[in-house]
Amino acid sequence: MRFFISSRERLRILSNLQRRFVTALINSITLNLERLPNVHRRLQAAGVRRRLAVTKIEILVLVLLIAAGIALSAICVTQPLDTQNQTIFLMLTLGTALLLREVRSHLSLLLLIILSILVSTRYLWWRYSETLNLDSTAGAMCSLLLVAAETYAWVVMLLGYFQVFWVLDRKPVPCPEDKALWPHVDVFIPIYNEPLDVLRPTVNAAASMDWPQEKLHVWILDDGDRDEIKNFAHSAGVGYIRRNQHDHAKAGNINHALSIVRGEFVAIFDCDHIPVRSFLQLTMGWMLRDPDIALVQTPHHFYSQDPFTRNLGLTSHEPDENSLFHDLIQKGNDTWNATMFCGSCAVIRRRALDQAGGIAVETVTEDAHTSLRLNRLGWSSAFIGIPLAAGLSTETLSGHVGQRIRWARGMIQIFRTDNPLAGRGLSLGQRLCFLNAMIHFLHGLPRLIFLLAPIPYLFFGIYVIEADPASLFVFVLPHMLHSAITTSIIQQGHRSPFISGVYEAILSWYILVPTTMALISPKLGKFNVTVKGGTIEHEYLDWTLSKPYLFLIGVNVAALLFLFYQIAFFDSPSYLTLAINGGWTIYNLIILFAAVAVAVETVQGRKFPRVHQELPAMLRTADGRLWSVTLTDYSQRGARIEIPSEAEGLFAANQEASLVMTRDGIMNDFPIIIRRVSPASLGVELIRMTPELERAFTQCTFSRADSWVRNRIADETSAAGALMLLRFAALGCSGILKNLPYRLKRFLFGVLRLMKPLFDFLPRPPGCQPADAVIFGREALNSAALNSRFPAAGKEAAS
Repeated sequence: MRFFISSRERLRILSNLQRRFVTALINSITLNLERLPNVHRRLQAAGVRRRLAVTKIEILVLVLLIAAGIALSAICVTQPLDTQNQTIFLMLTLGTALLLREVRSHLSLLLLIILSILVSTRYLWWRYSETLNLDSTAGAMCSLLLVAAETYAWVVMLLGYFQVFWVLDRKPVPCPEDKALWPHVDVFIPIYNEPLDVLRPTVNAAASMDWPQEKLHVWILDDGDRDEIKNFAHSAGVGYIRRNQHDHAKAGNINHALSIVRGEFVAIFDCDHIPVRSFLQLTMGWMLRDPDIALVQTPHHFYSQDPFTRNLGLTSHEPDENSLFHDLIQKGNDTWNATMFCGSCAVIRRRALDQAGGIAVETVTEDAHTSLRLNRLGWSSAFIGIPLAAGLSTETLSGHVGQRIRWARGMIQIFRTDNPLAGRGLSLGQRLCFLNAMIHFLHGLPRLIFLLAPIPYLFFGIYVIEADPASLFVFVLPHMLHSAITTSIIQQGHRSPFISGVYEAILSWYILVPTTMALISPKLGKFNVTVKGGTIEHEYLDWTLSKPYLFLIGVNVAALLFLFYQIAFFDSPSYLTLAINGGWTIYNLIILFAAVAVAVETVQGRKFPRVHQELPAMLRTADGRLWSVTLTDYSQRGARIEIPSEAEGLFAANQEASLVMTRDGIMNDFPIIIRRVSPASLGVELIRMTPELERAFTQCTFSRADSWVRNRIADETSAAGALMLLRFAALGCSGILKNLPYRLKRFLFGVLRLMKPLFDFLPRPPGCQPADAVIFGREALNSAALNSRFPAAGKEAAS
């Protein structure tokens, strides 16, 4: 009897066998994974006490199950099906995925991952075996470019699943009760050209950490050779190091300091990363418990809004751009003993660092390269997923892009010069985790290919996927839906659905050339310092940065218009094929307009960003009266205070008072002046702040042990993510219209004036404004009103 019978029967048999096998395989993996010696050692180090013996028979059974699974999956992937049977396959797998999505367990996640890999691999097999257009040179080029981009996305998907399918949420362990056993720790704070105001709270917080003072040595590593930094170090009572030869940027700065100090451990903070008082107590426990650990990394948390959060109007309950890596991927890396050093908010064992030759200087991402070297030497690493320090985000999108360009160049430099797939010392898990971190930054060309993929067909009739619309639908849809469902479950609370496309679209154009050059010549490129601590006085669209996005928008809009032209005037067009390509083009436009929305820089008026956190305090007036109040936000120079109802009306602007806060039972009086009075709150400014008062205020606010503990981020549904993406695209359209050059805006208004009679004939509900007024406002066609609404445009017209 043949195994494959026909149609529904063969699919039913295949589905049953697959379901039974997957269940057995996952149960076996779940049972045996922690028994394997290497993984068991890490789980035991993280607090898992149970010891289980591993027999040769159990390992053999597991290997046989995996081999059988691979064989059965290969059959499932390569078995050709007609459109009808593929539709049945789609319904079976999608129904299973939707059921598993409702079962929130680790086993259901593993099954979703296996389903996603199976369906996506089947799609890729179909793409290579049946859909390549090799009939012409142009068709072959377009078709091969698209399938290569899809292959890259498939590889990144596999590596991503591998990284996070079993994350290790490591908890801190206490230090020994006998403080005589606590080691000496050198705290490095490198600085180059950043303002002193950015450095000051970091130094004050670092010097106030809960650690024996005779064993805590804070050092400012000044690579800018500024006397004001030297004078501040002396007044703050911390060490100061500068060097004569400024080579290898931050890595060289740290290595020079290592040649001077002799602490057993080194903690490193960027000059804007303010640590909490308990940082060392919560990280050093692992160092003292496990002598094989060379690195303990904590998340990079930011108390100022990044360009995405600010320009898109996101709230604090929505995940920011860096949340996925620091709150999820690093935990997955920790499972495989591949935690990456991020250059700050970390502790490193001095002996391991000396063995590695110090901080790596061969690439511009010295931090990731250093952690790779430590792992090659056999050292372990750990990640504690609690934010124990916070810093400043980049203020503008251009600053963010510049930072990511350096990261992309540096990771590809490591890929070329110290490839994790080659050389000794790394486990398979470590190799794959580092590999994914590196090739992730090669997404520039694939993302651009996806953004332009419909263009060849819409303009020139070139098929990039040579298949009938029905087959395209039943193969592409399951691939997209399964990856979207699985990714949304994995990334819940760490990244909003569909937003990754916007992040990649923003960077793709700008990282394409640097990563390509790094692949060709890895020694090109230099370290650049990320500018922080600035303000944005007025809203503007960064036209220079947006040029690639606007070009891609123009190409896609032109293709969409030509699509409508074909429908209207061509004889017997392929409506379904046009609809598929048109839908793809519309999705690309949504992504691109959302990218433009991020480039519309909104006002950032505060030089010192506010931390939104409620803290108890007292307000002392000049007559000696004390009021119990609550700080609702604060910065280095001011705060917002909620006052009780009985105190309303008793305060006035420019009135001086004292803000009283307590730390370790000691009351601190901070002189303030009231700048703004509201019915239930006061806006105050700190005045006459001496170095001692500045340190005390930092201790009472920024460096509290619970300062950066965040509320749980709400999970978003796919529907909510789609609506959010549409809102971002609308913001992008609005941003372009609002920030058009004056002459172009006048031209568009002139066109609207000519078209106004047509708008008047359009049907509309009673009381609704005409279309031209809806788009630009009723007074838009009035020149004087235009100048009043857009002062910059009025000035340009006057000149």
